[in-house]
Amino acid sequence: MKIAVATNDQQKVTGHIGRCKSFMIFEVDSEKIISKELRMNSFTCHSTASVHHHEHAHGEGAGHHHTNLIEGLKDCSALISSGGGWRVVEDLKAHGINTLFTDEEFVDNAVLKFIKGELKENAELVCRQHN
Repeated sequence: MKIAVATNDQQKVTGHIGRCKSFMIFEVDSEKIISKELRMNSFTCHSTASVHHHEHAHGEGAGHHHTNLIEGLKDCSALISSGGGWRVVEDLKAHGINTLFTDEEFVDNAVLKFIKGELKENAELVCRQHN
């Protein structure tokens, strides 16, 4: 199984999935990390876009479905982040990628806790600004 973690520095879990610099991709089994790779975030326009563009892109009737992000992470079963919008959660879920928002600070610790079933999800980290 592969798990993606949003990060800016390959060390810490970061928030807002669309604005992170990269994703650490971990291949895991039921006990340990088997391998990891870095994927730069070229999937979202937010990685280089301004906040104003972000708000416009998710405006009423924008039809934003996170297609490039889904394509870039399609081999992953889960995505760990410290925050993001409800629309991306729903879009990823519709394509078999479960999103977990956590307070866990470090990437490796988050993945190890995920493997053990100990990663605590924080639903308050879901952004609902664009309802």
